[in-house]
Amino acid sequence: MEGGDQRGMIIPLAQLVKAKRPRLRRLVLRPIEPTASQAADLAAIYFRTMRIWESNRARIMQAYSRSTATTDAMVRDEVSWLEAVLQAIVGEVDVELSGFQGLFTGWANQMVQWHTRRIVQNLKYAGNVDLASELFSPAGNTVADALARNSSLVRNVSDETRAKIADIVFRGVQGRIPAREVAKEIAAATGIARKRALRIASDQAVKLSAALDRQRMRDLGFTSFEWRHSGKLHYRDWHKARNGKVFSLDDPKLRGDMPGDLPFCGCKAMAAMELPE
Repeated sequence: MEGGDQRGMIIPLAQLVKAKRPRLRRLVLRPIEPTASQAADLAAIYFRTMRIWESNRARIMQAYSRSTATTDAMVRDEVSWLEAVLQAIVGEVDVELSGFQGLFTGWANQMVQWHTRRIVQNLKYAGNVDLASELFSPAGNTVADALARNSSLVRNVSDETRAKIADIVFRGVQGRIPAREVAKEIAAATGIARKRALRIASDQAVKLSAALDRQRMRDLGFTSFEWRHSGKLHYRDWHKARNGKVFSLDDPKLRGDMPGDLPFCGCKAMAAMELPE
């Protein structure tokens, strides 16, 4: 990651393991699964923008009630004021989003450190080697790419929430829908946004872990992996068909469709290396 080791040096893992366990023929590292707590921590960062929309529901409803209480001749002016209220809330969201980069980077730093510790533990268990002092923060753009993707996603969730709320209130003004019904619709819209943010955060934790898996494999000299299917109830047929099969890390057919790449894919790449005789 940014500020980490940038030398890109590949550790001679096969030779190190062979020196410790000469009879071992194949080195396999257990897949690393992000925890529910890590996903929840990321979700909490996403929720900071969702709370702005939730905490402003009363403000929106006040503007809505004012708009529907006017005569038809005054509706245009009141609708403009309602639009101004929504735009002001968007401004609050923008302020919150400006701090997203730092919060996400802090979360990602902790993920990288945790992932590194797990890799070190797996290597000790599987190969009887201790690489705690050799493994640095992953080189490349792994975290930078995740930051750009998540910044876009959190803004998208907020933009969709704004669009849904605007549709609800302006449709309500036009149809003179009672404020109580509009309030219920807005509450439902923010609830849906919160649930979507939670699903996205869980998926993005998996995606960062999967990207770190591949980066570490390359750092350690792995060139292939075994596909481990997630076992989810709703799965992709072609992913299940790949379960247990060995693929090259550079297989062009898997570009964009590696384990964990596609939306809500929980498949993992299990590092596997044939050791010399």
